[in-house]
Amino acid sequence: MGIAYNTSIVSDGLVFALDAANTRSYVGSGNTAYSLCNNMTLSLNNGAGITSSNSGMFVLDGTNDNLTSSNYNIPYVNNSEYTFEAVCKFNSNPNSYQTVFLYGNSNYEALVLGKARSGYANGGVYGGVYGPGGQNIIAVSTTTGDQIVALGNIHYTYTLSKPSTVYVAKLYLNGVLEATTTSGAISYTLGTLNTFAIGGPSADYVNGNIGMLKVYNRALSAEEVKQNYNATKKRYGL
Repeated sequence: MGIAYNTSIVSDGLVFALDAANTRSYVGSGNTAYSLCNNMTLSLNNGAGITSSNSGMFVLDGTNDNLTSSNYNIPYVNNSEYTFEAVCKFNSNPNSYQTVFLYGNSNYEALVLGKARSGYANGGVYGGVYGPGGQNIIAVSTTTGDQIVALGNIHYTYTLSKPSTVYVAKLYLNGVLEATTTSGAISYTLGTLNTFAIGGPSADYVNGNIGMLKVYNRALSAEEVKQNYNATKKRYGL
């Protein structure tokens, strides 16, 4: 199953899709972008721009550039399964996190996809669900660390499933399963939802490019993760 702009991409459960190369998502200029589903609009802030590389990627300076939405109508249900998927290029390994995607609040009680700071989790990319006060953490990071920068464009996917009584988080790098974490958490809640940001809230801004970001309200299978990777790898030179 696919979606209109790329029929080889999995569409079952897709609740958000931003693609810098698709004119329905971003016309190539201006400060407004659109999700390809769910009628969400996003603002490009503080000089966030576009490059023609790889048919189009958002360019973020690592200082204050990001994309935000005030009509974040992604259906959210506590204790749900999710998938977050992105194609990024990181330019540096700073002593700070680089938050590719955050839906929740600025206290990081949220659904999160990002890159760890240098020296923590080896500077690898990660995904997670973080509950109030940092509790009920259901996160996983790649074993590939600071060398992520040297890889250039990367496609990575976080899936959260609950096959039995506890949650299982998986992280795929370029279509291949990189790490798995089984959490002791049997439930989670995010609390206040008042922030939807791509490229970073607060000080945790991305220094690099983001080509696309997708959110699913279910955990994709390994075969589906590979399908999405194969649908985009040629464009990004992966």
